[in-house]
Amino acid sequence: MQHAPLKLTPDAMISMPRIQPVGRTPHISIHAYCETPNLAASMQRAASDRRLYRATCDIRAGGISAAIAEYRDSPTPDLLILESAAAREDLLSILAKLAPVCDSRTKVVVVGTSNDIALFRELVAGGIAEYLLAPVGALTIIGAVLRLFPEESGTRLGKIHAVIGAKGGVGSSVFAQNLAWTVSHCTHATLLADLDLQFGTAALNCNIDCPTGFAEQLPEVDRLDGALLERLLFKRGKGLSLLPCATAAHIASDPDMATIEKVLDLARCAFPHVVLDLPHAWSPLVRSSLLAADDIILVAEPDLANLRNARSLVDFLRQSRPNDPPPRLIVNRVGVPKRVEIPPQKFAAALEVPLTAKIADDPVVFSAAAANGQMISEFSRKSAVTPTLEALAGQLTGMTARKKRKGLWGFWGGRAS
Repeated sequence: MQHAPLKLTPDAMISMPRIQPVGRTPHISIHAYCETPNLAASMQRAASDRRLYRATCDIRAGGISAAIAEYRDSPTPDLLILESAAAREDLLSILAKLAPVCDSRTKVVVVGTSNDIALFRELVAGGIAEYLLAPVGALTIIGAVLRLFPEESGTRLGKIHAVIGAKGGVGSSVFAQNLAWTVSHCTHATLLADLDLQFGTAALNCNIDCPTGFAEQLPEVDRLDGALLERLLFKRGKGLSLLPCATAAHIASDPDMATIEKVLDLARCAFPHVVLDLPHAWSPLVRSSLLAADDIILVAEPDLANLRNARSLVDFLRQSRPNDPPPRLIVNRVGVPKRVEIPPQKFAAALEVPLTAKIADDPVVFSAAAANGQMISEFSRKSAVTPTLEALAGQLTGMTARKKRKGLWGFWGGRAS
């Protein structure tokens, strides 16, 4: 009896990920041989992505035959991506001709049009690392590369959430601190890194005495490891750890970018979630942190100066992070008496980004919480900002608030006819 081949839907293959791929590749070489403009364009977008910035990508026209001709006299790269529209027998035949010229260390990804599980199994059994069903997008390629070449640490990487203000004094630092505290109550392992090295307030607002900031204690990048980073942390409650600046404002120079990159790599290896409190400054430290972040939260007040600055920041992010979602917009201090304001929805529409949340002006609660060294939810669970923080924390962590059960009656009641 002859069985019909089992077909894979595009969703069953390694297609567009439902979530953004996390991590960065090590230093590898990638060669792609494209038969269609669609794959060439997707490869170009993937090659310019922040997660593949360590990889050296070479995108060429032609399929498997062109690759065979090229590698008869030259070594193959770490990753070889080949596109072919050939049918099953022809594809297996031409891949057999590739094998003698392909180094054993090279991982091969085939992009094809045959939607057949039997072919997929034959390719994997023959040494092909991955099979992608065309058409593929940039995120599909990035996800496949990250799975084949994970970072050297070999551990599961946490996510970095960067919080930045469109203008000085909009409350982005207070928001970042409260967000980190709220996320820590969802996952019980969160790091808040205060990267405003000159005037950071994380230690002050969390009631921590820190005479010397973490940046001044960082050694050379070669000596920095997880154990040393652990000694620089301050604990705040059950699940929140802090990398604070000095309690007293002082002049501090930015560390070397390689050192900051190593700190972020170590942090995301140790914590499921890392919240960065970024200063309102256009420095290499801020740019590097924005490019390394998995999520960006933009805090602004509803006035014209904030709109201008936010527009510049959003344009920069669109250009430098083309495969990432737009930043999450938080419009803060809405409803200040006697101030002419831009309505939050119009503010978001002008930036062409969705409005994540708006926070009403409440100077009494915020100032009282800061004076007591407490977070908003600690000081007042009934504060209007608490549900906003909990909702955003749920979006970032993927954990939503669970509904309270009503005992067995709730279960049986749902099944009653």
